[in-house]
Amino acid sequence: MMNRMKHIFPLLMIAVFLMAAAGAEGITRRRLSLRGLAERGASGDARALYQLSRLHDSGYDSIAVDSARAAALCLESARLGYVPAQSDAGFRYFRGEGVRRDVDSALYWTRRAAEAGDARAANNMGYLSLRGEYVAQDTGKAFEWFTVAADAGLPVGQSQLADMYREGLGTTPDTLKAAELYSKALESGLRDAGLKLLSMMELRWKNLPADSIMRLGRRYYTRNAPEIGIALLRDAAARGNADALAILGDAYSRANGVDYDHDRSVACFLEAALRGQPSAQFFVAEMLDVFPDALRGETESGVIRSFYGDSPIPADIHTAAYWYALASARGVSDARSATRHLFPPD
Repeated sequence: MMNRMKHIFPLLMIAVFLMAAAGAEGITRRRLSLRGLAERGASGDARALYQLSRLHDSGYDSIAVDSARAAALCLESARLGYVPAQSDAGFRYFRGEGVRRDVDSALYWTRRAAEAGDARAANNMGYLSLRGEYVAQDTGKAFEWFTVAADAGLPVGQSQLADMYREGLGTTPDTLKAAELYSKALESGLRDAGLKLLSMMELRWKNLPADSIMRLGRRYYTRNAPEIGIALLRDAAARGNADALAILGDAYSRANGVDYDHDRSVACFLEAALRGQPSAQFFVAEMLDVFPDALRGETESGVIRSFYGDSPIPADIHTAAYWYALASARGVSDARSATRHLFPPD
């Protein structure tokens, strides 16, 4: 045992040495990188100065958190024409971060960055122009600034510009353009844009045929706007659309756009299954596989009786085999095909 340890111990020491050397090499590289960044900044590299400014904001390695130093480096970069630093300088002066709060300086740097095409600075100038805060109220100018932000792909800028088109502020009212911009903002994850789009379009959407509402509802449900999707799907479901009922069942089961509600989920899936929706039929079958009495509750029995009315109810409707057979006949035989049928690819 001791002989084995004599051989193992040197190997362990070598491994420890190699790990320590690797760590030391990483530290050396990091310090060389920081040194290079500092050297570029000292030579007047505006981008390097701004990067150093951000490092002083958060602290990194040997660089201590220092808001005053961060602001000084940011301003130096801004004076050299680096647009992100100009936008940041405006923000710092508005907030008084590392510098004395100075609205005039904030406006100066924010406007310079906006004129250079910075999306966030343009959006901020648009907001100030629209509200008349610190600058003269000018809806035409606000429209121009929001257009810069929206064209640069900033979701909040797209939503703000959509507001302008919707209300006809600084431009001619254009509902279609507003809807397009709200949808772009939604696709980037700005959920607030979805609520605005819904309030603008809900009454118009209700005049569409049930199948069109269904397709639109499924699109929004699966693309970052489940609340819009639910509103549309409820309308389609009220008209008897089985696909809409099945997706509502999915929504209640996963709390997607609505609060979790097991009973409502089962009721929606069951009604969709009774109307011939194969994904819902497969879900009901799987549920009965685990809970054989799942359809004998008051709500479920009510849904079945309501669907059949005075017609005879199939004797084996409470069995999983009954529903598996119906789903299989429509090409749904497993969970993957059930999902694909309910949410087909575009």
